[in-house]
Amino acid sequence: MPTFLPFLRAVKAPATPLAVCALIFASGTNCLTSGRPHESASPATGPLATALNNESPKPVASTADTAPNAPPAESDAGEAPSAAKALPQISIDLPYPHDGRPRAPDPVQAAAEDEELARWNLGGSSDPNSASSQGSYHPSTRVVVDTRAAKRRAGARPLPAPRGLTYQLVQAQTRSQGYWPFRLCFELGQRDKKGSGGETRVAFTINTRGKVRAARLLDSKLGNAASASCMVREVLKLTFAPAPPSILRMVATIKVYPGDAEQPVAPDAAAVASLARAEFDPEAARACIAAKQTELAACFNEARRADPALWGRLALSVILEMDGSVHRVSEVESHFPNAAAARCAQALVSTVIFPSVNGKPFSFVLPLRLSPNTALQKETGPDESPSPSDGSDDPSAD
Repeated sequence: MPTFLPFLRAVKAPATPLAVCALIFASGTNCLTSGRPHESASPATGPLATALNNESPKPVASTADTAPNAPPAESDAGEAPSAAKALPQISIDLPYPHDGRPRAPDPVQAAAEDEELARWNLGGSSDPNSASSQGSYHPSTRVVVDTRAAKRRAGARPLPAPRGLTYQLVQAQTRSQGYWPFRLCFELGQRDKKGSGGETRVAFTINTRGKVRAARLLDSKLGNAASASCMVREVLKLTFAPAPPSILRMVATIKVYPGDAEQPVAPDAAAVASLARAEFDPEAARACIAAKQTELAACFNEARRADPALWGRLALSVILEMDGSVHRVSEVESHFPNAAAARCAQALVSTVIFPSVNGKPFSFVLPLRLSPNTALQKETGPDESPSPSDGSDDPSAD
């Protein structure tokens, strides 16, 4: 639920700084804790005006590792007290402007990172009714590819089994080469028009050099025709080895379905290109939150005690007033499994005064991550521990 604060029409005198911000001032970062709530109306925030920072997110003042595949690092000083193990491990990713989430330029790398982000956005808990607790939970896009020899005309003699490039090799190579291209075709279509997925059949011919000479769409149950056409183009790019001694006519059946975790929204390239330069300092904004690390961890402490299996990403939309104080905080992108912890974090962020962005209203996303409980992972074992990477697709298995 959004946390609303009254909006001040004019820039106020700065509130008295806290001692905890003294160190931040030394590095040139201007972040304060706001005093009493403002009392005025709420004008529109206006367009964004900032540059996209392409630096990869990294934790600040935290023992957690933002990489979903890696458990939080253990101290070299030996075994920590049991009370310390129970404390939540919060990491602060680098903030970014709305519509400006950093994303890898390579489509496959970007899709893989989006999958990890989708798992973090949904998170996990011990609630048996949550999506991530279901036995059938599969966060990423499902892709299953099968191939067979094309049917011959009625009455025609069956072809002998091919030598060298067998039908089994054709299927294996179509799966390994086509997994990501077919998946990207579907996910791109999903961003344009969401659907429930389905089956697409493509007839293709492999020539004696191992290349696909022709491909045509037989039928598709996808709700987006562009996705089906994209898959046909990707079939045309396939190559096979060893080259067959004679032409092979094949049919590929491509079944693609959305995963259980919501696909992250891709940043709008036009919006990112229109952002002004050198106006928003994400490192300074993160430093302001890092100064509140202890209070932030306290927000998740009770939630983690009640549910040791709790983990996930909490992405907060922060709308600033002209002087850098917070007008509104609400959750975006993510679905953190514990509402009370999310509200506590929102309330805490609303008290911070961030560096002003050219004296204008401004909006950015502040991503926080609660890492999986390492103590619980040790108890359940590596095969049963709740992890953002559990249940991933193996392209070679599809």
